Amino acid sequence: MKRFVLTSALLTPTLALLLTLFAPANASATTYYVSTSGSDTNNGTAKTTPWAHVPGMPSATGTAGSYKAVAGDTIILKGCDVWYNTGGNFPLEFTHGGSSGNPVKITVDQTWYNTTNCPSAWNRPVFDGHTSSSSTTGTQIGGSTSGCVGGNGNYFVMFSASYITLDFVELRNLYYANDAENSCYGGNGWFHVSSADYVTVSNGYEHDWKMGPYNANSVNDADELVLIDGSPLCPHCLLTHNVANNCASTSGSGTQPGGALSFVNVTYSIYKCLSNAYKPIMAGEFGWNEITQNGESPDPTIHANCIETLDSLDGGVYYIHDNRVHDNYDCEEMQIGNPGETDYVWNNIFYLPGPGANGPEVPQSETPVAFYFWNNTIVDSDGCIHDAAHGYSWSKAFYSQNNLCIGATNSNGSGSPSASPTVISNNLGMTDAQAATAGFTATEAIPFAPSSASAATIGAGVSVSIFPAGFAKQDASLICTQQTVNTVVESVCTGTPIPRSASGAWDVGAYSFSASASSKPNPPTNIKATAQ
Repeated sequence: MKRFVLTSALLTPTLALLLTLFAPANASATTYYVSTSGSDTNNGTAKTTPWAHVPGMPSATGTAGSYKAVAGDTIILKGCDVWYNTGGNFPLEFTHGGSSGNPVKITVDQTWYNTTNCPSAWNRPVFDGHTSSSSTTGTQIGGSTSGCVGGNGNYFVMFSASYITLDFVELRNLYYANDAENSCYGGNGWFHVSSADYVTVSNGYEHDWKMGPYNANSVNDADELVLIDGSPLCPHCLLTHNVANNCASTSGSGTQPGGALSFVNVTYSIYKCLSNAYKPIMAGEFGWNEITQNGESPDPTIHANCIETLDSLDGGVYYIHDNRVHDNYDCEEMQIGNPGETDYVWNNIFYLPGPGANGPEVPQSETPVAFYFWNNTIVDSDGCIHDAAHGYSWSKAFYSQNNLCIGATNSNGSGSPSASPTVISNNLGMTDAQAATAGFTATEAIPFAPSSASAATIGAGVSVSIFPAGFAKQDASLICTQQTVNTVVESVCTGTPIPRSASGAWDVGAYSFSASASSKPNPPTNIKATAQ
């Protein structure tokens, strides 16, 4: 199988972290195997003597139940095996972690899988909210269908230790009875990270979550699908190459159960059919992701958000770049800017918003620190930046440059911000008709990219000198989409970013022009992006 290999040009801080977490384990580390056909009294050290339960499941007994992880340990889950929500399988809690460069890894061996469940090829091991293979109704953790889940809450997986990697696991059929919006609020989701850091979830697939009857009088939004609490608040935690897709369990343009999959750092991942998508509780990186088909929140008092920074609790910096936010039924495409917050936003494309969606909106609240908005493409919004009517003031700087803004009018406006300095320049406005005539369309292999060297965007920008350290000055030609590769649902990333000019004028918008790139075929379906 061909693989997309991340090059040094793509090694942002979180990617460097990912590669560190996948570094070879030390010599004393042990590999263990787990299969539903095994026994917890086995030694677990061979495929022929696996444990039946993952250590940390309440149902684990024997040597599996007494196991305590050490740095560098690897636990291999048998592909296509299914652990159902019965017999105390969940929540699975990891209480012992690894160390820097030697995480505890829960992962797979793609040559080892259940051939009864998957007769033709490997697929992920599964954690299922149903109580059995014959059940069609999801239950809360522990099997209840109403009320609050006591103890550790309604979560599949809990991380109570640092330096842990969970790789290639499928989670499905999460259910929460909706007292979730009142006394149970915040107690439902896929993952709970408590007082831990350096937790990585990679190559995962979460889908088919449902909620019970909704209390329309509630003033709380549907639960976030990742709860992060305690201290530290997971500043180095990472969700990468992940697919969260609930389209099969929703009514299309109607309300979407479930809030957000909110790890602090998210890269190369897909969000489909949520009511909210990226809503981190502290500053981090959100890059090379796709958000599409977001719908209304179940709570009629709260609007949906595709990208929303909640609070910069650490007074930190957000890096939001190279994302595609498109074809959403209802969402604020991006709402950011909180007190103490600095935002770098570049190479994103926002297009085809639904009737309840609007373009990038700032600020979220009064007096953020600084805002840098470069080389974005915004389609069918009211200019480049939508005024959130929250004062539009920054204590230090506001930059809006090199943005391509396509809409009913040819507005390239960025509002009337108050900051020193305020720099608004080299933004290009086009009407929809002008853009279509020039070849900027949603049907291109790379949507709304320049199709010829004579496009108005070519060389119309300015070279950006203030740029965040650790990030390459390149365009958004690397695109990640959900695809099925050999029956496995994955985030597949294709394309080669084009370097921005070192000293000359930049092209306006998310994409630089390349004669070879403009004729690229649709992304192939036989490769996938994984850390090597």
